[in-house]
Parts: sequence; structure tokens; C-alpha cells
Amino acid sequence: MKAQDRVYEALVHVGNDGVTAAQLAKKLELSRPVVSHYLNGLLKEERAAKKGTKPVYWTAIAERKMWPARQADAFQNFIGYDGSQKAVIEQCRAAVNYPPDGLPIIINGKSGVGKSFLAGLIYRYACDQGVIDADAPFIILNCADYANNPELLSSTLFGHKKGAFTGADQDKEGLLKQADGGYLFFDEIHRLSFENQEKLFVFMDKGHFRPIGENKQWHTSKVRLIFATTEQNDEVLLGTFRRRIPVKVHLRSFSARPFSERMQLIDNSYRQEAKKLGKDLFIQSDVVNQLCFQPMEGNIGMLRNLIQLSCAHAYTANRDQETLTIEQIHLPEADQGKNIPHVFHKKLPPMQVRHDGKEQNVWNDESSELTRHIDAFLQVPARERSQKEDDERSRLSLAFTKLVQAIVQLKQNNALFLDDSATVHAFFHEALRLICERYGLLVSKASKEAMYAAFLSLNDLQCSKEQLKESEKYLAQSFPKAHYVAEKFSEKTADIMGGQGKRLLTLLNTLFFHPAIKENIPLHGLIVAHGRQTASSIQAVANQLCKTFVFEAIDMPVSTDLSEIIEKVKHYLERQDTSEGLILLVDMGSLTRLYSSIKNELSGDLLVINNLTTAVALDVGMKMVQHVPFKKIAEQANSNYKINARYFEGLTQGKNMIISCMSGVGISNQVREIMAHFIPQDRLSILTMEYKELRDAIARNDRSYFKQTLFILTTSELPSTLDVPNLNIYEILEDKGKAYLWQVLRPFISQRHFDLMLQDFLKNFTIEGVSNRLSFLNPKVIINEVEQVISLYEKYYEIALDGKVKLNLYMHIALMIERLITTKDSRTRDPLNAQSEQEQEFMAVTKEIFHTMEAKYNIRVNGYELSLLYELLKPFINKK
Repeated sequence: MKAQDRVYEALVHVGNDGVTAAQLAKKLELSRPVVSHYLNGLLKEERAAKKGTKPVYWTAIAERKMWPARQADAFQNFIGYDGSQKAVIEQCRAAVNYPPDGLPIIINGKSGVGKSFLAGLIYRYACDQGVIDADAPFIILNCADYANNPELLSSTLFGHKKGAFTGADQDKEGLLKQADGGYLFFDEIHRLSFENQEKLFVFMDKGHFRPIGENKQWHTSKVRLIFATTEQNDEVLLGTFRRRIPVKVHLRSFSARPFSERMQLIDNSYRQEAKKLGKDLFIQSDVVNQLCFQPMEGNIGMLRNLIQLSCAHAYTANRDQETLTIEQIHLPEADQGKNIPHVFHKKLPPMQVRHDGKEQNVWNDESSELTRHIDAFLQVPARERSQKEDDERSRLSLAFTKLVQAIVQLKQNNALFLDDSATVHAFFHEALRLICERYGLLVSKASKEAMYAAFLSLNDLQCSKEQLKESEKYLAQSFPKAHYVAEKFSEKTADIMGGQGKRLLTLLNTLFFHPAIKENIPLHGLIVAHGRQTASSIQAVANQLCKTFVFEAIDMPVSTDLSEIIEKVKHYLERQDTSEGLILLVDMGSLTRLYSSIKNELSGDLLVINNLTTAVALDVGMKMVQHVPFKKIAEQANSNYKINARYFEGLTQGKNMIISCMSGVGISNQVREIMAHFIPQDRLSILTMEYKELRDAIARNDRSYFKQTLFILTTSELPSTLDVPNLNIYEILEDKGKAYLWQVLRPFISQRHFDLMLQDFLKNFTIEGVSNRLSFLNPKVIINEVEQVISLYEKYYEIALDGKVKLNLYMHIALMIERLITTKDSRTRDPLNAQSEQEQEFMAVTKEIFHTMEAKYNIRVNGYELSLLYELLKPFINKK
């Protein structure tokens, strides 16, 4: 009987005179707060009434017939049935009740988690529900017992006919027949041979089978099946067999169970031992802490063994005592864990267990109180909308405050659902730091700690889906920016949170973030830029200086197709109210074409600013915060954000260096990012240029064009007519190139920063660096394919390329293949120069070399890409 029902029964016996909470607590040998909690629960259910003030007298509502009869539910014996294992139990109930004969179930989990115990409860539940007879059979088959003798297992399972094999001197029924009308539980199903799996799934399909030695007649049996395994289903079971098991459940390990459930498991195990011994038990704090938090390889099975041994040692030493004290020395020596620190700063309380079964330890009280506050919080948005929005928000704020207080108290009392480990703490706070930094939020230390306490306590909690849905709708409408940031935070912590707990935490975090966000900014700002972190870096600076969430950002790899950018922008706009206007900051002119694709997603005006800098973003952001009208921002943008100088027209004023990589703008930008991190931009401008544009500028032989250029860094040899110093990027990896680069950059960078910069170059311009730049191609596969391509060139031209050249080719060809796949640009572009006879031969040879890769990846190496490859290999072909 549940504790609350015991309280009700006690009230019934008291009669109409009533009883105080203190009197009832003494009678039931429970604490007064615990009894008060249960009395309030009965009051809420209208099963109890109270009168008077000081003291308050409680009475039972005697008309028990008004309450529906409680259904027998064997699953209530499974600790966590209404907590962390609630979803598992719901699936089991569904499998049992599904007409006409239920559904097969497979239970996954490590050794000792309670798979066999759950299988037994499934059987008992089926009996209680009347879907099988009360005396229906429940038969267990441990497949491990027959692992080395699959023929014997076949006989045991299906039965055999007389004479089927040596020793078969009579017919024998198999377990399938014996389990007719009931359940057959296959433990360690992964030890069932593939042949027997095939035979079994025929039975699962047809409901009939043949005993060994039977060739004519089919036998039938109506059996419900449960399977259990410690292994991964897809690794040990045939696909055809797996597909016939629709219900798959997983039982958590002991250490992954919520704190309150671990305590219940310990309490329950000691209760069983106390009943056997006929003695009360007092379990010291160190023992409780050790059992609750030490690693349990054997899970609940190991826990029960340890508890049984501790009781055996205590009984041997003090059998004459009325109450046995369980000390840490009574645990097996290897498990005393004297050098293992307590998980929490505060020790867990000791545990008392009575041999007569009366409850002494109620571990769900605090979590039940928490659940009450959660319900109160979720009920505010679920109610009919108030006429006064301020009243509604006040009620929500009050419920939120009470819930946070309960959560903080819960953490202080250590009744957590997730272990407070250093790893989890670091992961959570780093994710929170990044979110606050990106969206410019100033969240107090107290709020951060409360958010973490909520994360620990609520991460695995089950809630009403309807209430969550209503609350999400209300908060998303009332605090759209805060709710958006809370969802982004949930995405960052997705690896350690999930389920309904994740949704509840998103709601709470909305209210934690709300004070740091100005919801009254009508305009929306979006930054879209090429590069890994270009847009988000500018966004973070602008939002931090604006001291609120003004801009969202979308970072796009250089190779990304415009259609992908459009999809991401559309996804963002779907969640925003743009009726007051959207300001879009972009870094490339081609992105202004976004308008034609996204205009249908907008409900207001759009301003596209095609000059993305931190200064521009900050200026626009400040105007948005100050509520400058949209049209005025647009007018000022038209006059204030024009580009006054472009280096590519020869008008740059200061010293500069140019980076131009044949493999694409993406490589140039990455090189620039590395160098810009160490070289002050006000002393030396670092510019990137498309390779074709650089070659065109060199061909014009315009000296004034490069008059401020200190040197050029590229990935290929440049014409000897160029009088500007230049260096191949891959030469930096050699001593000679390194020394040359140091002489050039010496006036602008310290020796220490130069060495650090070289380390970054080394990380990026190696085979590993090539692999890291690939977005979706398998690095090992593509590198091997490129190696074969290079080998074919060497064989055809009878040349031997050095390591530097090969590395350049690895980089160029791998990225070329991925670029052609993502862009699907098969148009033939004009080569850089008119084709010579040698170049024509190269084109023909290259098309043959790439024929296999073109077919495999469904691409075509166009004329432009062919000409780039020729430029890379021409010096070595000429030398030959």
C-alpha cells in the first residue's frame, strides 16, 4: 500500500472527530512534514477535509464509492515506474494490451539492470488485466545454457518426435507448446543461433511450428514472447528477426538512474534483508553514499549482493543487538572506497529500516514537492487567458520564483536526478557562456547556478504533454526572443539532455534569459557571411556592445550553394514576426539575390546592406535598440555604408599582402584568418583575391596596381614577369621558406607570435588539415583516390613529384571534388589562357584519369577546373 493510502486508512479509523497532523504522524511513525504532505494530497483529491485553524483537524471523506476502483498494476513494484522508467512501462503496457494477442517485446540493458524482473512483471500485469488466464504459464528459457548445442535448444524449444535423433525414445513437447496461453521469456537471446532465430520468426509469423523429426503436421500454440539481451540488437539478431519485434525498451544502468530511485533501490534491498533477519537496520551515512554513487558494473544485481554481504557481516558481529548497524567496514573490502570522495559537499543522511515493513525513509517527498511546483508553473499558461496580461505575467512570475526556490532547495538537499559531476558542470557552463556571449546576455551568477540546479533536477522529469504544449505556445508569444535563445541553448546541451525534461528546461530558461533581453525591439537583424565563424563573430561583438539580443547570424562555408543559404534564412524567418521589418547584413554582392527567394517569407520590409563589417553591424544594432525608424535606418545606410576604396582597383593606402589560392577563396580566407590573428591589421592589411583575378592583374603588368603590396602568398608558381616578392604557402613548411617569411613579416610580428602562427599553418596544411576541411566526403577514401590520380600523372609524364607538390595536389583535388559535388556546376568555363598543344594533351589525359571519379561522384570536371590543374602541373611537365 502506498504511504498516502496508509494515511487515508488511518483517517478513516479516526472517525468524524478528526486528528491533527502531529497526532497522525506519531500514530504512523512518520515525520510530521511527510504526513502533512500526504494530507494535502488527499485534500486536493477531495478524499480528506480539514477544519479549524490552530490546530487543524483532519477527517476522511467516507464515501469511498465515489472513487473509481484502483486497477491492480504489477508495474508499481518496479522502482521508477512513474519516473525515469515511465516510458518503458508505458510501452510494456501497450504491448500487453494490444489485441488480440499482444506484441513481442525485447528488453535491452546491461547485466543486472532488472530485465528478468521486468519480464516477470509484464506477465503478472497481463494476468491482472485479464488478457491471459490467472494461471497461465510463464516459462523462462536462458539461451546461454544451450549456446554450444543449438540442436538441443531446437529440441527444447520446439520439441521432438520419437526417433528424431539418437536418444529420442519418445515424443517430447517443447517450450512453445508448454507456454501455450501464457508467456515464454527468452533470456540472453543473443545466444540464440541464427538457424533457431529463423525457425522462431516463422512461428512468430504463422503461429505454428514443427517439432524436430516432424515432416508432415504443423503444431500450433498461442504464446506471447519476451526477449532480453545485454547486446546491441542489430549486432546479434538477424534483421528479419528484429523486424518481428515491434516493441523495444531499454533499462538504464544503476548509475544512470535518478538519485531518488537509487535511494529507493537501496532502501528496498535493505528492507528485504531486515525482514529475513527479523531485525531493524541502521545504515550509516558513508555506506549509503558509497552504495548510491560508486560504479556498479553488475548494476542492481551487484547492489543487492553488496547489501546482502553487508548485512551478513553486521549480523555475524552483532547478532544479539536488536538493531543492526551497517558500517562501511561491513562492505566487501574492495568496495569500501575509502579513497573515493563524497559526490556532494554534504553527506547523505543515514538510513533506518524496520523489519516489520513500516516506512522510515520516504525518498520521494522532496521530488513530489518539486512536481507540485512544476504543475503550478505549467498550469498558469494552461488556464483560460486573463483579461489583464500583467496579472497573467505576475502569476507566472510568482509560480516561476517558487519553482526555482524548490529546485535550489532540492540541490542543497542532494535529491538530484543527475549526478553533479565535474564533466557535466563544465559542459553546461561552457555552453551557457557561449550562448550569453553570442547573444550579448548579462546573466547573473545566481541565475546561472539556478539554471544548473534546474538542469540537474529536471533533466529527466516527465510532464504532461498538453501542459507543455500550452506553456510553450504562451512563452513563445510572450517572450519570443528569450524563448528563441532558450531553444538555441537546448540545442547546445542536447548531448546531455532530452525528452520532456528538455522541453520543460527550455521553458524555465526562457524566463531565466528574459531579464537580459529587450523584447521591445520591433526590428529583426540577421547577419549572413561566408566563413566558419565570420557572421557569428560579428554578431557576438555587436550584441555584446548593444547589451542585448539584436542580431542572429548564419555562418556559411565558402563552398556552400546559395540554395542552402536561402533554406537556412527561411528556417530562421519562419520563427520570427517580421511585420516591422528585417535588416539583412551580407558579405557578398551575390547574396542580395536572397530577396527574390525569401520575399514570400516576409510580412514587412527588407533592407539588405551589402557591406558587412563589425562597425556597420554595431551602428545598425544601436539604431535598432534606440528605436530609430526603419526607413531612416535605410536612408542612412544608403549614404553612410558605401565602400570608399577597393584595393583591387589599385587604390589601397597602406602596406598590404595578398593571399590567393588556386584551390578557392575558402583556403585563402582560412590563411587570412590564421595570419590576421597574429598580425595587427592597422600595420599590415591582409587581403584575399581570386586566383583568376590575380593572374589577370599580373597579365596587365600594371605596376601601380601592386605598388603597396609587400608580398604575395599563393599555392602555385606565378609568372617570372611579376616583380612583387611571392611565396608558395607550402614552402612555409620548409626551413628556407620559413626564414624568408620571417624576414618579410619581422617588422609586423614578434618571434613568439610568428612561431605560434607557424604551428597553426602546420595544423592546416598537412594531410590532417586537408581532412578537416572536407565537409562531408570521407577523408580516408578521397585521399586514397587522389593519391591514385597523382600516381597516374607521374606514370604518364614519367615525373616524380616532391612532398610539397603532392600536398598541394591533395588539397586542391580533394576540395575540387567536394566543390563540384556541392555546386553541381557542370558549365564549361573558359580556361585561363588559349590552349597549346601540350595543354590539349593534358586535357585529354586528365579527362581519362578522372573518368572513374566522375562516374562515382556524378560530377564533371569542367574546363576551368582542368585549366587550374594544368597550371599546377605545368612547371613539372615542362621540366620533363
